[in-house]
Amino acid sequence: MSERVERAMVRCYPPDRRSNDPFFLRAIERHIAPESHVLDAGAGAGDLFQYDFRGRVAEMVGADLDERVENNPLLDRGVHTDLIHMPFEDNSFDVVFSRYVLEHVANPPLFLKEVRRVLRPGGRFLFLTPNKWHYVAAMASLTPHTFHEWYNRRRGRLEEDTFPTAYKLNSFKDVRRQFTQAGFEEIELVSRECSPNYLVMNVAVFYCGMLYERLVSRFSALSGIRVNLIGCFRKPPRKGDTDRAA
Repeated sequence: MSERVERAMVRCYPPDRRSNDPFFLRAIERHIAPESHVLDAGAGAGDLFQYDFRGRVAEMVGADLDERVENNPLLDRGVHTDLIHMPFEDNSFDVVFSRYVLEHVANPPLFLKEVRRVLRPGGRFLFLTPNKWHYVAAMASLTPHTFHEWYNRRRGRLEEDTFPTAYKLNSFKDVRRQFTQAGFEEIELVSRECSPNYLVMNVAVFYCGMLYERLVSRFSALSGIRVNLIGCFRKPPRKGDTDRAA
């Protein structure tokens, strides 16, 4: 990021508008309690999304195909596993969340079936993921993975944190269809824009991205092309159960 772009970012965007992580974090916090068992599905090394749930919930668990999850400092327990064969018993977790994972899911039915299996009845699955109709995801869909690695290196992101994308759970229509077929109930599904973090190489391009952000944030008719989808879906409770997270 050039010095001019950095000044423009500071001037135009307060810290909580530079990404949708704060909004997503608040969404998770609405559904956790001291007795909650929580799973971060796709936790990684713990350096890309910061939270302080340890000590605030009964257990904070992470699962990831990246071996670094075992040393993730945000977790009580990190488990090295893929996300469609997780070594957890049925009905293990009150809350499961995934940040920037759904865009990498190649087989949505298997993934959602596994998430539903490890959730208790009435449990919530929350996610933050790119919208495939936003210009960033659209460009990513049209370019090879090697380009993504190169571009993210320029943005200061490690190559091992750049993963192949599928974009099969990345629109309002696809999310609702796949989650409904998997037996989930929709609690909330919204889209949000943030600062143009992929356009920080040049100040003129950055301001073009800022104009886009202002337009799509202002007009609800443009909600379908905002950068992120944030969702909360529920595994239906058993008849007679009390929904603690309601």
